[in-house]
Amino acid sequence: MRCKAVVVLPALVSLLLSPMAHGSEVWWERSDEQYPFDLSKRRILIVVGDDFDFQEATVTRDLWKRWGATVDIAGTAPQLTGHLWKQVAGRWDRSETRTLKMDLLLADLTAAGYDAVFFPGGGSPKNLLDKEPDRLKALVREANAKGVLLAAICHGPQVLAACDVVRGRRVTAHPEVAPALQLAGGVFETAVTVTDGNLVTGNWPYFESFAVAVAERLLFPKGGGPSEQSLFVTNPVLRAIKERRSVRSFIEREVEPATVQLLLRAATWAPSANNDQPWRFVVVRKRETKDAVREAVSGRLRVAFEKAGVPVELQNSYWAAVFSAPVHIFAFAAAGKAEEDAGLVAVQALWEAHGVAAACQNLLLAAHAQDLGGVWLGAPLAAEEDIKRLLGAPRGVRLIAVLAIGYPASRPLPPVRRPVSEVAFDEAWERR
Repeated sequence: MRCKAVVVLPALVSLLLSPMAHGSEVWWERSDEQYPFDLSKRRILIVVGDDFDFQEATVTRDLWKRWGATVDIAGTAPQLTGHLWKQVAGRWDRSETRTLKMDLLLADLTAAGYDAVFFPGGGSPKNLLDKEPDRLKALVREANAKGVLLAAICHGPQVLAACDVVRGRRVTAHPEVAPALQLAGGVFETAVTVTDGNLVTGNWPYFESFAVAVAERLLFPKGGGPSEQSLFVTNPVLRAIKERRSVRSFIEREVEPATVQLLLRAATWAPSANNDQPWRFVVVRKRETKDAVREAVSGRLRVAFEKAGVPVELQNSYWAAVFSAPVHIFAFAAAGKAEEDAGLVAVQALWEAHGVAAACQNLLLAAHAQDLGGVWLGAPLAAEEDIKRLLGAPRGVRLIAVLAIGYPASRPLPPVRRPVSEVAFDEAWERR
């Protein structure tokens, strides 16, 4: 995600089109994983400047302490202020602050006795480099020379770049930091975390993944830690489910007809009620058709977006990106044989929609397996009648989704998920 307050257009799309999204605070990575780490013999130093990201510093600290580590926090003053992030009406807000008492002062520090030194992001890196550049660089270079693990998240890798310890090393960070890392000789990657030798870098808000990466580098320096043994890593089906992303920008490269046919075959292996197979697909490649659909969809939603404060130019750039995909697959539900039982007629439409939805998920997973990117678009439902007219769809069929498919311009980082304990219950609602 990001460490500065910006409008996230895809999030606003969800806010407008899904009532479930309103009031959601699902932005911070959490899971129910119980990691068998023993850090009782490890000492970790967290170094912060003013305006540090409070959650990056304290969530990781608490995880390491839970696993037994001794953790000290050092800063440029005895007490420093950090900011907290939250979403307000689809926008990122950092107005809430917290103060944190330091265990040590940066001026008194040495890397001796520590197994890892960690730099959170926010405004902290700039503050550190402005106030204590010489002391900071001496600390980092001393740690690096001794093989101490150097960890940084989000804007934190700014410190590593300024201290000239990333040359020839694989690193990740907030995109704003990428130029500084590359200028310092680092090999930038877009990833949740990257481990290269004694460097562990990560992205916001994947605090748990970052804390795990640091712990595993300390305890399993040759690899083979618990995260690498997860079935979501070793099992190809589970790995594909976890790694598939919604891709909204594409390169100019056609998708071969044979590949599209493969995706459609995968879609047809979805389950459906009574094996009715209600899915019907219209594959669109012609630019003029896609442009007409885009105009219909954007026209129907323009007023709603404007009321939500989304500028027209941002709307246009969003639609231009998702409709730049070389292939769009329009997924319809065709009515099956009418049920004789009046009680079943009411739910038959739901059965048909369920079947098409399952087919769409199959198709997106198959696209991921073919190194393609795709996104499930619900917004076009606002222009269903326009789309049916443009595509010559018969009366009685219902548009369920539009899937944009192509070769991705980039692979986005994963959205965070609620832990299973918040969404699944035993035997009865809310029974843990």
